[in-house]
Amino acid sequence: MNPPDRGARLLVIWTLVVGVAFAGVAFAYKIAAFIFTLSSPDFRGTFDVGITVYFFVSGGWLCLLTWAFLTGKFRHMDRAKYDLLRQEEEYERLGI
Repeated sequence: MNPPDRGARLLVIWTLVVGVAFAGVAFAYKIAAFIFTLSSPDFRGTFDVGITVYFFVSGGWLCLLTWAFLTGKFRHMDRAKYDLLRQEEEYERLGI
């Protein structure tokens, strides 16, 4: 199997970059619209509970991500896969 040529790689990279840029602009627009809605007098207090829960859940995930990074959980991530493959070979050798 031949590796893709440079033109195909550049096409994929630029497609990803443009897609991420458009998604970022759309996300920023939605956040701005949400903030505008929150500041209008008609919806004041409507989203307080939902936003509070969202920030607590996001904060929890951020804490878990920080803990995993600081304790080295992202190092040698393939080690468990290879350990399981070795263990399976051992089980097959033993006839289990």
